[in-house]
Amino acid sequence: MIVHGSHKPLTGKCIMVTRARNQVRELVEHIERLGGEAYAFPLLKMMPPTNTAKLDEAITQLPTYDWVVFTSVNGVRFFLERMREIRVGLEAFTGKIAAVGPKTAKELEHHGLEVAVIPSDYVAEGLLSSLYDQLLPGQRVLLPRADIARKALPKELARLGLAVTEVDVYHTVIDAEHAPEAAEKLQQGLIDIILFTSSSTVTHFMAAMEPYASLDWLKHVQIACIGPITADTAKQNGLSVHAVASEYTVEGLLAAIIENLGGNRHGTII
Repeated sequence: MIVHGSHKPLTGKCIMVTRARNQVRELVEHIERLGGEAYAFPLLKMMPPTNTAKLDEAITQLPTYDWVVFTSVNGVRFFLERMREIRVGLEAFTGKIAAVGPKTAKELEHHGLEVAVIPSDYVAEGLLSSLYDQLLPGQRVLLPRADIARKALPKELARLGLAVTEVDVYHTVIDAEHAPEAAEKLQQGLIDIILFTSSSTVTHFMAAMEPYASLDWLKHVQIACIGPITADTAKQNGLSVHAVASEYTVEGLLAAIIENLGGNRHGTII
């Protein structure tokens, strides 16, 4: 995303970023390049599972899978880290690899792995559409995922006659360390926009704010969500959603803000 012109589109906006601690920096840097002020409120911690028996079994049987489907960058990182820990090399990937979205694919390719399928729609349903013609009943599919991942993908794969193995590669837990400070900023009206990049950021935000904040504090705050699933979660939690990204990426989310939230539009974004 490149900004031209002396006036940047997010000038004067203070934007709360709710993401995992290890993913906040990228979004903060994008916001600042667009002239906005970012307030990082990391809500999630990613941790390896306490019991790795099922994950280790899947890794040792990796050559028996026809497909390995990664649905997040974090899933890739934790899976490959566990492979290194139990001394299984990347040559164990003998089947095809699919990734939900370009960032997940890029992380795999960074490690020298070839990605056969990347859907244009960066959600599970888009992946199914892209894979549909390549899947055969009886094929074995491995899904390394978070413990809170949606069940739409494995259910549909099983319905198509595939043998699906789900393994937890990381656990997502709430990180409410900065909740008092975040609540104070909201109460004082210092936040213009809150960004939600997953359903879990919404639910963890609500849980973290419960002791401190009131939904009344959010009446003058605009909410932007990375996609329709996250937006639905926000609405179910009583939040009004003002912008939803049409491309489910960080860049798409920021473009939606500029398009829908009335930012300073003197700059041109490409």
